[in-house]
Formats: sequence, structure tokens, C-alpha cells
Amino acid sequence: MSRKGWLFVLILAVILAVALYFFATGTESGRQMLASWTGGGTPAAAPAAQGEDVLPEGTSTVQIQPAASMLGEVSASGNIDLVTLRSVAVEVDGAVDQVLVNPGDTVQRGDVLLTIATTELERGVRRAELSVEAAKTKLEQLTEVADPADIAAAEADLAEALETLEETRQGPSAEEIAAARSTLASAQARYDELLQGPSAAELTQLSADLRKKEVALQKAQEDYDKIAWQTSAGMTSQAVALQDATIDYESALAAYEEATAPASTSDLESARSSIQDAQAKLDDLLKSPTEAELAGAEAKVAQARASLTELQTGPSALDRRDAEIALEQAIVDLEEAYTNLSKAKVVSPIDGVVIDVAVESGERVSKNAIVSAVADATQLELTVDVAEIDVVKLAPGQSAEIEIDAIPGRTFEGVVDYIAPSSDTSSGVVYYPVTIRLDSELLQGVLPGMTAVAAMQDTTAVAEDAWLVPNNAIRQQDEGDVVMVVRDGAMQRV
Repeated sequence: MSRKGWLFVLILAVILAVALYFFATGTESGRQMLASWTGGGTPAAAPAAQGEDVLPEGTSTVQIQPAASMLGEVSASGNIDLVTLRSVAVEVDGAVDQVLVNPGDTVQRGDVLLTIATTELERGVRRAELSVEAAKTKLEQLTEVADPADIAAAEADLAEALETLEETRQGPSAEEIAAARSTLASAQARYDELLQGPSAAELTQLSADLRKKEVALQKAQEDYDKIAWQTSAGMTSQAVALQDATIDYESALAAYEEATAPASTSDLESARSSIQDAQAKLDDLLKSPTEAELAGAEAKVAQARASLTELQTGPSALDRRDAEIALEQAIVDLEEAYTNLSKAKVVSPIDGVVIDVAVESGERVSKNAIVSAVADATQLELTVDVAEIDVVKLAPGQSAEIEIDAIPGRTFEGVVDYIAPSSDTSSGVVYYPVTIRLDSELLQGVLPGMTAVAAMQDTTAVAEDAWLVPNNAIRQQDEGDVVMVVRDGAMQRV
């Protein structure tokens, strides 16, 4: 129980004790005090007199009241809160296009709160549409009759594969082996020539050609020198002849030097590589056919035969089912793409008031990101902490009277909605959270967060028909404890 509740109970107990004391002493002020607490409209109790059923002269009476009106009240304080607060999340990735609401706006279920840019989503729809078209085309192709030209081409491929297989089984011909040996010998001879250089005959021929070109150059030089003094000497036939002779000599000299120079490392490596390649090809021919070559040739025959059979008989039931499944998957993807496009509009899940907007236009958000919050402002609740000694006096469905600090002079109705099964402990005192649902029709001016106090009657403390009477009004008689009650001016023994 809150501090305010305990104080209220303490004051009530003091007043009740003082009033009973004055009645016990028979003072008029005591009777008036208790009467002021009980009010009118209830029976009056008088001290019981042995054997008397009429009101003796001078007998004092007092108004009595139900015991539940003064005993067993449980009160606690807390803060008003929203019953329904729904977070709104985006269901697709993208950039925020427009924010259409602000905090405090009233919205209905299905109203658009914000939109996501749809460019990427529309592209996803288009890709899904193309996938559906491709799957339909493939399924149609499987159901079409094969073209005679395609069958003829498949037959030719099979014949070629069979011929290749037969050639592979027979191995290389004598001519192929001879050609491979010749290629190897040529490569070896080229390598040997690079190592040995030119022969004596080649050197004699190159030297003679160089000497011949040198003599021709000297003769052309002498002829040109005779007319070199002329202004137009460069345009004469002697000048042309000298130029040609110079080129021939330089070419012959380069050939001689190249022939007499030792072979370069790159030339030797190239020649050695040619020998190795030729040797490898010859070895492969001599080892043919290998198991791998036969297996490859046989596989090509099997593939060509299967292709021809498929064209002649049509696709199998399994192939058609695979194509149908592919089409169904493409259609599902298209439906999902359309669904994602529709999710570009983020809508309110309930009727209520926008509490928060967490994004701005242009901001990029990820799927499942919280972008807003909407609450039902007509549904409020009060959660209070009730001490362990009082919580057992409460039950769901029990009525409560609520006073709100910010709205003095008004009392609000509520019903205990939920009693937490687990407790909280503060300063050694064990409390249980109790949730009280406020009457939704009487909430004008009530806002979430306001501080309030709830008072609930303990209906287990006393019986529903119990009444409070002064101690000195109770008498012992044969039938037990009795009290005289005045009704319509006559006394009745109860």
C-alpha cells in the first residue's frame, strides 16, 4: 500500500476509536460523531435491554453502516499508461520517400504513415516477370514437336561421334607416325644448326656475295664522284646507283655477320622447346589410344545418341515436371515481388494517435527497422505496486476508484485487469504489480504518464451483510449475542 493509503487508514482508525470511546461513556458528542460517519438511511442500533421490545424512554440510538464501507480498503499509486502501443516497422529495404504524418496525428487502421521509394522494388518485379516468361518458354519448348532439321542435325552429330570413336579405337596411322618423326627430326636439326653455326660452303657463299656488293659499291662511288661537282648531282642516275649499291652492301654485310654470330640464348631455348613438343606428340601417337581418349569418344557418342532420342521421342516426364516446377517457382517469386512493392506503403496497424516518427524523408532504412509508433489513446491503464499483505485481498474483475493528481475533484472508475504472478522488492518490502483498466468512456483530460491513486475494497475482510455497531449495544442473551435495532419506531432483536 502506498504512503497515502496507509495515512488514510490510520486517520480512519483514530476517528473510529474516538467515536466508540464516546459511545462507551454515553456522551452526546460521541453519538453525534459516529452518526456523522454513518449517515442517514440505515437502521439505528440501541443498547439491548433484557426482555424489552419497545424503545425505553431516554434510550440512545446511532446510525449504523456496512462494515465493508470502512474496513478492508486497499490503495496504491502509480502512473497512467497506454494499453495498446504498437511499433510500426518497414518490411522492405529502401530509402524513405515521403513521411505523411507527425506525432499527435490521429490515424485509422490502414492509413499510410510513410512511403518507401519504389524504384528498386519495381525492378525486382520486372526481373520476376522476365523469369516467368523464360520459364513459360522453356516449358512450351518441351511440349513442341521436334523440327525435322533439328533431327537431321542430331543424326549427323551422332554419325560424326561414331566415326571419331572408330578412329580412336584404330589408333594413329603409319603416315601420322612418320610425319611426327619427321617433325621431331627437323626440330633437332634446327637446334644442331644453331649450335654449330653456318657451314664452310655457306660462309664462302656469304663472303663472296659480300665482296661482290663491296666492289659494286666502290664502282658506284667512283661514278658519282665524277659528277658530284654538279649542282643537280643528287638527281642524277649516278646518285641513284650509289644509293642502291650502298643498300645491297649493307644487306650482304648484315647477312654475313648474322651467319657468323653465335646463336642467341632465346633461339636455342625456342629450338629446344620445339624438340620437346615434337617428341611429346610422337609419344602420344605411339601410346594411342589411351583409356581416357576412348572414354571421351564414347561419351560424345552417348551424348549425341541421347540428344537424337530426345528429339525423336520428346522430353521425359521428369524433364517436363522440372520445367513445371521452375515455372511455379518463378510465379511465386513474382507474387513476392508484387507483395514487396505493396509494402512500400507503411500503414497504421490500429486506430489511434501517432506517438513517434523515427525517420525522415531520404533516409535509408533496413527491413524490420522501427520507423513509427501508434497508440490507442482511448484505452488507458494504471499499474500500481501492492504490498504482499494486501495483494491477496484483490482479484481480477474487482472494481476500483481512481483519483488523478492532475485532475482534482474527479474520481474515475476502473477494473482490476491483471495481477502479476512475480514480485518486486524495494527496501525490504515485497510488492506485486497490479494493472487496472480505466473506463474508456470517462477519460476526458486523462493523459499517459499522469500520477494516480487507486482504491479497491477488500471483499474478503468481512461478509457482505456485516454491519458496524457500538460495543455497548451488544448484549448476551440465551440465543447468543444480540443487538436491538430500531425500525419504523419499533425495536427488533437481531
